[in-house]
Amino acid sequence: MEQLLLHELKGLTLSALSSLKARRAGVDCELSLADIYQVCLWSRVANRVLYPLAAFKIQDEKSYYDAVKQVRWDEHLAVDGTLAVDFFCQSSCITHSQYGAQLTKDAVVDQFREEQGARPGVDRAAPDIRINVYLFKNRARISLDMAGSSLHRRNYRKLGAEAPLKENLAACILLKAGWPSLAKRGAPLLDPMCGSGTLLIEAAMMAADYAPGLNRDYFGFLSWHHHDEQLWQGVLEQAEEKKLDGLNQIPEITGFDIDEKAVQATKSNVAAAGLSDAISVRQSDFFADENPVNNGPGLLVINPPYGERLEDESTIGVFYSKLGRSLRRKAPNWDLALFTGNPALFHRTGLSRQVILECRNGDIDCKLFKSDLPPLPSTSVVDDNSMVSQDGASETSSVWQRSGGGKNSIDVEPFRGRLKKNIRAIKGWLKSASVSNYRVYDADLPDFAFALDVYMTTDGVMVSLQEYRAPSHIDPVLAQRRIDAAAPVVCELLACPPDNLAIKRRQRQRGESQYQRVEKTNRYHEVAEGDCRLLVNLHDYLDTGLFLDHRKVRQWIATSAQGKRFLNLYCYTATATVHAAVGGAESSVSVDLSPGYIEWARNNYRLNELDPERHLLVKADCSEWVKSQITAPTVEPGAEPARFDLIFLDPPTFSNSTAMEHDWDVQKNHESMIDDCMAILNDDGTLIFSNNYRRFRLASNVSKKYHVEERTKWSIQRDFSRNSRIHQCWFIKKN
Repeated sequence: MEQLLLHELKGLTLSALSSLKARRAGVDCELSLADIYQVCLWSRVANRVLYPLAAFKIQDEKSYYDAVKQVRWDEHLAVDGTLAVDFFCQSSCITHSQYGAQLTKDAVVDQFREEQGARPGVDRAAPDIRINVYLFKNRARISLDMAGSSLHRRNYRKLGAEAPLKENLAACILLKAGWPSLAKRGAPLLDPMCGSGTLLIEAAMMAADYAPGLNRDYFGFLSWHHHDEQLWQGVLEQAEEKKLDGLNQIPEITGFDIDEKAVQATKSNVAAAGLSDAISVRQSDFFADENPVNNGPGLLVINPPYGERLEDESTIGVFYSKLGRSLRRKAPNWDLALFTGNPALFHRTGLSRQVILECRNGDIDCKLFKSDLPPLPSTSVVDDNSMVSQDGASETSSVWQRSGGGKNSIDVEPFRGRLKKNIRAIKGWLKSASVSNYRVYDADLPDFAFALDVYMTTDGVMVSLQEYRAPSHIDPVLAQRRIDAAAPVVCELLACPPDNLAIKRRQRQRGESQYQRVEKTNRYHEVAEGDCRLLVNLHDYLDTGLFLDHRKVRQWIATSAQGKRFLNLYCYTATATVHAAVGGAESSVSVDLSPGYIEWARNNYRLNELDPERHLLVKADCSEWVKSQITAPTVEPGAEPARFDLIFLDPPTFSNSTAMEHDWDVQKNHESMIDDCMAILNDDGTLIFSNNYRRFRLASNVSKKYHVEERTKWSIQRDFSRNSRIHQCWFIKKN
């Protein structure tokens, strides 16, 4: 939030604007006493205003004590005054913050006792001075806390909801969402999940030019030796005048919440802030309210449940899907600012998104998404309440029974136990890695020989059940009965509606059968991966359009493609290219022989608003296309042909399509294909070569000609760790 604070301080007409410099976690500046008062009273973003007194390096506890004792504390505090110490330490000889605070206090009071025969007292709540110590790698900075306590405490919060936002974080959300300019134009604001009303109150205070510190009765400078009470009263009077003038300028601000206690807390806090006439609050369920928006368009600002403390994890994903549909239908053309501690689930709203703030709320990593709200397409017939029962539990088991799944004599309990175990084991990793599409089961039990891939789509949880071809000695009827028995368990444990479960037989494909459809539903669903939006189809093809095992490679491409020319061969649906483009690639070319995949890729490009002139899609035989680039004519005589900085080569194991001049076999043909790719790779470029042929062996000549680094183990993430041969991967560079 440093840049937000810097921008805010520049707007406070301080006496030394040129001295403002953003640094990590703050802004350095040179302030007059009047400026200190202005910042403490007016900053909506800052936590603390620290006045540095001394900085020094220490060797041990005694050297620290001696250095603190050298500061002239009588210049700041009377002998009969009070003090408190906040001590923060890291990587230093003093390792305990409470002990460091005690040592600091001892040094201060010992100085007074030795020089004046008396000593100050300690008051942790409202001391005359609050000393702030930051000790890092044995370098100490001693400051006075001019605010006296964190400035997020505006003193209007009388009652709190279960998971409240800090006031200055709420202010940052509104600033990043552009609320001040919207308020000046008279646009309304709605928070349909208002909790204790922090966003509503901060929005009203901004619109009214209401100083956020006006309700505070304590600042750290009030008993400081250098405090000027007359100057301070003048700053207060000016702020009161602005508040009185601004209260009549507040646009319509509305909040409601499904929880009656939250509504009562909001009303209490609004009254404490003196804004009861400016903010309307009522109890309402946003999903059930048919007309939540009366005027507009304006700003919808939402801090929904994170799932960390307020919602059961099995229903929080469905909640986001319902929220997206409700927003599109009930508030078209409004601006949305959604702050969430579950950023990986935002894609399930189905809304366009831009991340405009990343920060921590307590110990939770959060993101603020900005989006516009188009109307819900008229073709949608999904009801908001169709996916969960009133108690939030999945109703898939009973639905499956009605749709013909039924029961049979197959003992499915071993499978149920293993799937439960896998879900528990992967849960923490999915959250920490922000992964929302993943494999949760991969033929762990021989009798249930299939893979389960979970996709968090904008239409809810979808699961692909990919059956492996049973050995010849297994009765195919029995294998099918096991799948029939496992299907309702899958739906139950993964909270997947039966219609969202796709069951496909998975076996070796050759020739044209690689590209033939399994069904013809034309059901494409949007998922998110990192900052990319991608389309998957779980029913119509043997593969879904997104190879989950290559997730780590795509993430690497996204972070490495900035300013580079990217080539994707056998591009499939070009998901790797989308990552490269979103990651800042200067340009890209993606090549595949299948017209269906090229069209699929084109739709992925449209979904991510990629420029088709910079990111080309080419329908061609990849081998022939690469050879043509080696001998391609140049634009200028004597110039080198265009080269690529990053190439992704992920060919099929075998292909004998009639559209190809020659059959392709990855074991036989990979060396010559790598040679051709290296011929069009820049000298400092990287070729990523991978394939999923389990018995594949890289030709020894490749390692002799180029610098080869095997990255297979690195590229396989936790959800595929049960199958270390799911693919092989190498990074290849020129020697």
